[in-house]
Amino acid sequence: MSQRTELLSYTIDFVSYLISKIEDGKINKIILHGSVARGDFDEESDIDLFIDTNSRMSANVEKIKQDYVKTHKFKEWQLKGIEKEFSIIAGKLDGDEWKSLKRAIMNTGIILYGKYKAEAENVKQCVLFSFENIRPDKKRIAVFRKLYGFNVGKKRYDGLVDRIGAVKIGKGGLLVPIERTNELKQYFQEKKVVVKLYDVWID
Repeated sequence: MSQRTELLSYTIDFVSYLISKIEDGKINKIILHGSVARGDFDEESDIDLFIDTNSRMSANVEKIKQDYVKTHKFKEWQLKGIEKEFSIIAGKLDGDEWKSLKRAIMNTGIILYGKYKAEAENVKQCVLFSFENIRPDKKRIAVFRKLYGFNVGKKRYDGLVDRIGAVKIGKGGLLVPIERTNELKQYFQEKKVVVKLYDVWID
């Protein structure tokens, strides 16, 4: 069994314990996100969980975490060398407070608990990046070459937009598949380009 698979089993065991200690109906979803969900964790990584809830339960969750490490099941995981800390956020995922985190969760998150929600057939979520005119001109030219690529003689060098499957919308808009938004967002942050992000669903 791979280390990631063992960590998933460990996490599911904890989530089962957590659910058993919380009143029915208070939890909408429990989502694994971060490095373990992505598969790029290391020895120092925590296991990141988001509890989607309308109720205040942070203090209760912390108490449940403390109780879990006293259980016989946790001792069994310790004997296997698995005892990673759980980093848990409890809140309303659709709230403004967690807007940025929600995008990351939708990229790589794994739903461990929650009701199945049917999605419209063939509907795809994207993020619209909107940015104003970039100044000075030298910076704008460099950014546009990186985004849209350039030609040298007969040689074509693809840009970031081509590589992530984005679509140019007007002068300052890019429609980006949800799973590729982090790459573009990081580039704009590095270049200190101010962008606005809008969630969009297309078919």
